[in-house]
Amino acid sequence: MADLRKVLEDLVATGAVRSCLVVGRDGFIIETAGDETGQLEAVGAIAPSSLGAAEVIGLELAQGPMSQAMFEFEKGAIMMSAVGSDAILVTILPSGANLGKARYDVRKFLPAVEKAL
Repeated sequence: MADLRKVLEDLVATGAVRSCLVVGRDGFIIETAGDETGQLEAVGAIAPSSLGAAEVIGLELAQGPMSQAMFEFEKGAIMMSAVGSDAILVTILPSGANLGKARYDVRKFLPAVEKAL
């Protein structure tokens, strides 16, 4: 998984993302990068159910497959992106982040993340 870690570190290096992790749909963390790597166990455990709930909403409204979900908080945002059918890329954005740039960067890196899995 050294290649995956390098991809994630490169994503963090863009400056749009503070930390990120790839988590399996089972809630187990596959790889992490960034500032909060020690605090991400709980995030990894809950991300699949959060994304799953959003996927159900999309299916009920016939919106097609889920590609990305974002939650904004007072001190930043969290973006979750499907990586194939088995994994999720969770990105933690700093307060005041340019959300458009972050979405662009994440989408740009997704193929490399999927390839590295």
